[in-house]
Amino acid sequence: MDRRKRYILLATAAVMLFTAFIFGWNNSGRNDENHIYQISYIYRNSSIEESQQAVRQGIEQAAKDYKCEVTAVAFEPAISPTEQLELVSREVKNGADAVLIEPLNSEEAADGLAGVQKKIPVIQVNTWFESDGGSMPSVHIDNYKMGKELAQKIVKDMGAAKQVLLVKSEMEYADVYETYRGVKEYLENAGVGIKETTLSAREAGGAGTVPGALKMTDADAVAVFGTMQLELCGKLKKENTALSHTKIYGFGKSNQIISYLEEEMIQAIGVPNEYSTGYLGVMKAVSGIKGDRQEDKNIDYSIIERDNIYTTKNQRLLFPFVQ
Repeated sequence: MDRRKRYILLATAAVMLFTAFIFGWNNSGRNDENHIYQISYIYRNSSIEESQQAVRQGIEQAAKDYKCEVTAVAFEPAISPTEQLELVSREVKNGADAVLIEPLNSEEAADGLAGVQKKIPVIQVNTWFESDGGSMPSVHIDNYKMGKELAQKIVKDMGAAKQVLLVKSEMEYADVYETYRGVKEYLENAGVGIKETTLSAREAGGAGTVPGALKMTDADAVAVFGTMQLELCGKLKKENTALSHTKIYGFGKSNQIISYLEEEMIQAIGVPNEYSTGYLGVMKAVSGIKGDRQEDKNIDYSIIERDNIYTTKNQRLLFPFVQ
């Protein structure tokens, strides 16, 4: 091959390489701009289907608005920190750009998620962990304040100092614990007598069984920290199986709980704006992926009873599809 032909071939190759570099770089830019973010939502499971409905609706709407695909992964509330971190690691390996999670309040979970946070954004949703290692983005209500406000309602309804049974569950989650703490501290300061029992979701779902603590209680009221447990208390009262002369208060919602509230089997419930929680969780995740500044926003809640159940605000909290 003569020198002239060799020169033409080399020049052509150089042009092709340069063209490939330019167009490859430009295509890369377009792909980044149009990239659909992959977000994993890892949350506590509940056998009450509608209990997570509002959060999911908020997530789904935000996913449309911010061009995301969200994969939901449920786990049993009694999961260990190691198992929870294994779920997170699996989602990262599967290509998640960010993770929304309801984390256990444990040092192991905090340390593990801090490591993941160095790779991709991790947003705590509904609940959070207490850690000295620095803050991690979170979206949740002021659970202590909500607990305190429900306790105020209990004291107002009961009048003179009487006795309240606290029905605990899932205390390893900060949202449940802080709500419980808000109720208990207010009742103690008001001079109300307190008894406590623990009732797991599994025990609450036991077919045809009545937990002894509920069947035998002489408390004037019960404050229930769990959706399944609250449903059970309403059912027992309606069927005159237990709690016939006991006022019932609690946290969380389901169609059955709302029905018991309307029938005054349940006196009042604390309900967070779960739709906003889900929406803002995705919004924070996208901001984290893009490296944008993340501003904290307050999530509201309401103490709902029969007298205010039909207000516009409370209807939106109970039935978020109207938003």
